[in-house]
Amino acid sequence: MAQKNTDPVRNFLFQRLNQLGLRWWFSLMLGIGLLACTSPADDATQVRQGVELLAKAIEQHERETIMQRLDDDFRTREGLLPQDINRMLFVQFRQNKQIQVFLFDLDVNVMSSTADVQLEALLLGSSQWLPERGSRYRVQMRWNKRDGEWLLLRLDWQPT
Repeated sequence: MAQKNTDPVRNFLFQRLNQLGLRWWFSLMLGIGLLACTSPADDATQVRQGVELLAKAIEQHERETIMQRLDDDFRTREGLLPQDINRMLFVQFRQNKQIQVFLFDLDVNVMSSTADVQLEALLLGSSQWLPERGSRYRVQMRWNKRDGEWLLLRLDWQPT
């Protein structure tokens, strides 16, 4: 015959765990339900996230990530093509072991399937720990929405 557990401490702990487990389960289900009801980020937010992704990729020397965000018809004002940007990134990443990118005054204007972005960027670079060089730029971008994804179509930067 099985002996009934009459230990009050053990019973109390099991009861509390069951209550917490139910609360946790309810909280998890509520959170999933709320996430399912939220709409995807609007276009301006997606473009901002694309700009921030490029900045982070520059800091982390991720050329492939940057190249994947360029539209098939990408050009700079000077006529640089994606392969030119790839070479320029290769040189800059070799010269600058550390790169920091700071974005200011980010302005996004979405027009249907294109978006214009204007911002100020401060880039700092170094071959060791402390920044040895830096420049501030006025940056203009045009993004193109292709198959639901925002890709960089045009890029212009001028030192300020």
